[in-house]
Amino acid sequence: MVQCWQVSVGGKMAQELIRILVFTVVGFFLMFLIQPWLFENQILFIGDQNVQNWLSTQYQRAAYLVAVFSVLSTILWYVLSSRAKILSVQDNSQWRLLWWLIFLMPILSIGAALAFFNTSRDAQLWLAMLFSANVLILFWLPTATSSPAATKHLPPGSKLRKIFES
Repeated sequence: MVQCWQVSVGGKMAQELIRILVFTVVGFFLMFLIQPWLFENQILFIGDQNVQNWLSTQYQRAAYLVAVFSVLSTILWYVLSSRAKILSVQDNSQWRLLWWLIFLMPILSIGAALAFFNTSRDAQLWLAMLFSANVLILFWLPTATSSPAATKHLPPGSKLRKIFES
């Protein structure tokens, strides 16, 4: 059993997990360093709030919510799909449906973040766009490029995987 784990971790699984980790680091870098910097330097302008106060309270809470749900969704998909046994077209359809249902979690987290953690009307559109991009980086891109073998072609855009495989 241990030898099987070591072999699979040493191969494709390790590459998949490393890609997921890299996309997570990039997503967090964008969410917690670059995006706040855009607001601080008024590249993305909000005039109805004190920017520093808004960033340290509302933005941080909203960003954490979206980031956590996106990463947890990615982990959930990877764990569930690593156990997939697709034997028919119906199995394929069910797993694809599951991917879309899991994708709803980070999407709903954007709605919750905007509804509960943001009082700036000026920031609503910026946050919706930025958080959508973050979900693409933290959930869609890792699942499209790093899903386990049985489900690797199910996420939309999974042809991107060819770019990362050697």
